Amino acid sequence: MFKKMDIYKILTLIFALVVMIFSSLSLVYPDTYKHSYKIAQFFLSLVLLCSGITEFKANHKSMAIASFIVSLLTFFVFVFTLVVRTG
Repeated sequence: MFKKMDIYKILTLIFALVVMIFSSLSLVYPDTYKHSYKIAQFFLSLVLLCSGITEFKANHKSMAIASFIVSLLTFFVFVFTLVVRTG
């Protein structure tokens, strides 16, 4: 299965699993893992970046541009949540 996949698809799969793990931890144990959503948000931007590269290589330009824009927006929100103090 992995022999047919290029490096960006494998990275997308790995980053998506990390996002699912951190999101699940944040939902199941909100008091213990209250900052894990930030880590999940960072890896979500990496998922969208790798997905955009894969779509760009497959000549799906409009989908690649949309993935890049959403990845950039997600990364911007991640940095913004790190910089701004709450509480």
